[in-house]
Amino acid sequence: MAPENAGKIYRRSRTKSVVLLLLFATGVSVYLIWGLGAGCRNGAPPKADAAVREILGIRETCMACHADYAGFAPAHDPKNIGCSPCHLGNPRAADRDSAHLGMAPVPGNFSNVRETCGAANCHGAIAHRVENSLMATMAGIIAVDRFAFGGSGALSARVHVHELGIDAAADVHLRQLCASCHLGNEKTAPAPPGELSRGGGCIACHLDYSRAGEFPAGGRKKFHPAINLQVTNVHCFGCHSRSMRISTNYEGWHETTLPAEQAVGKSGYRTLADGRVFRYISPDVHHSAGLACIDCHSSQELMGDGQRYQHKEDAVKIRCQDCHFKGAPATAGFDRFDAESQKILLLRQADFLDAAFLLCSGTGMPLTNVFLEKNARAVMAGKNSGKRHPLKPPAPACSRGNAHNALTCSACHSAWAPQCVGCHNTFEPETAAFDQLDKQPVKGKWVEHPGTFFAEPPTLGVVQNGQLREIRPFVPGMIMTIDPSGFPGKTSAEEIFHRLFAPASPHTTKREGRSCSSCHNQPLALGYGRGQLRYTFDAGKGRWLFFPEYADAPQDGLPQDAWIGFLQDPTGPASTRPNTRPFSIDEQRKILRVGACLNCHKGNSKVMQMSLEDFKSTLKNVRAECVLPVWD
Repeated sequence: MAPENAGKIYRRSRTKSVVLLLLFATGVSVYLIWGLGAGCRNGAPPKADAAVREILGIRETCMACHADYAGFAPAHDPKNIGCSPCHLGNPRAADRDSAHLGMAPVPGNFSNVRETCGAANCHGAIAHRVENSLMATMAGIIAVDRFAFGGSGALSARVHVHELGIDAAADVHLRQLCASCHLGNEKTAPAPPGELSRGGGCIACHLDYSRAGEFPAGGRKKFHPAINLQVTNVHCFGCHSRSMRISTNYEGWHETTLPAEQAVGKSGYRTLADGRVFRYISPDVHHSAGLACIDCHSSQELMGDGQRYQHKEDAVKIRCQDCHFKGAPATAGFDRFDAESQKILLLRQADFLDAAFLLCSGTGMPLTNVFLEKNARAVMAGKNSGKRHPLKPPAPACSRGNAHNALTCSACHSAWAPQCVGCHNTFEPETAAFDQLDKQPVKGKWVEHPGTFFAEPPTLGVVQNGQLREIRPFVPGMIMTIDPSGFPGKTSAEEIFHRLFAPASPHTTKREGRSCSSCHNQPLALGYGRGQLRYTFDAGKGRWLFFPEYADAPQDGLPQDAWIGFLQDPTGPASTRPNTRPFSIDEQRKILRVGACLNCHKGNSKVMQMSLEDFKSTLKNVRAECVLPVWD
């Protein structure tokens, strides 16, 4: 071959190869676009712009069929991460059945969280934390319930809801009445959060349906809920409207024993989706200001910090004084934040990254939405709303003197707390029930017969952690009887009786604190129950008398709503926590001694204000007509 013809032959060969390659590529594209479209739900071929792309190193065929979905948040948009990192399946498959093999319709369930949300390149550390959080384990509820049923002598234990058996009375009680409210409860299909929402792992909180109305049925685009940080109070409501009723309390609603039909059309009443009827009392001042649950509670609290806590008060780190402080608060700049806090602020597109952020007094973690503005004014920015709320320091009365050093903010500023007495539990062996863990009907049911419900200021008691002594709100967690005689294997008809109060976080904060007399002269606050606490004096000697409203319970001789007897110590276990207790006799006497003064002197009088500084010195200067109590 002549050298001058060699280049022509080469060019003709290259041109032919390119043509063949283009024909082959066209054939592949036609196959992918039309062939994959044949496996779509509606059988219609997808548009050409939905062709298979390589995303994060994986050839994703999903969008060939699902290109008509929208609503995604940028971080989880399939254009950026594909579909398979969340929904698994086989992204390389060319037909629907093969592509959906092993698919996770609800990513984030604990059964798939390690492969989906908690995969190595996504949120692996957070998945570990969530699985160990109290919202996943229910450790405190399990330990206390087992104690109440006599199955355990411990009020605290490192247990998990999935360890509940089917033979012990307490475990069956929990499986039937309590076990739906944990994050490990599997969701079988995604759905907007509501009053009956339960479980679902990560998406229990992070599935956002707020844009659903923008995608009408039959429209060009179909709606996929966003996965983001827009966690609303509705997400919390499903579970936290049970037990301590924090979500309902926060909005101002108190549960009643009314049947739903009696509340229809009745002003001031609300019937939930599960049929429970609530009466309107008064909302938390923070709810009235528009604050969401997540405005106070951080990711480290809600998703856990990796430790296995036994009770909720151990896991909650935020304190009222973190926002309502006096003096100069501890602050830190954005550059000193941990990586998670920085990411949260960036995802929220915060416009205050140059601010001085306040730190949690208990852990030193930054409060990512609480900071000092340029004029040094302390504010909280709503995490969802963006609204800035000025933070107010505590009133002078809150910090004057040393008399109330042990008093927590909630002890004084909780307007009311839900309380019930006289609950009775029986097992009905022939009645059909539902096992909330196995999600199937069972024979034999634990039935609760509730007593009277109250919405009144809480009782006060002591939490003792080493040398730290705090006075907090308490409610009657268990003034109850349990009749286990009908339960399999129980031959004894002897009832179990408990008088256990529980530390509470009522979430009914009011701006004004309790009056002095509402604690020092109020039998309910002191643990005696409802009734009249009367101060009498004769011949220069004062005495306190208590006349209970409720009759004595036959089991222990105390009024049915009491925590302790009048000027008595408890005779047995008195609380659902090993480190909590009612006031001792000595503490009761000190409180009532001040109460005696309040019979004549107003709480805001000069002498009572002076007593906050030094009560002992004040007593040395009492007038002759003052009569102090004596104790038998």
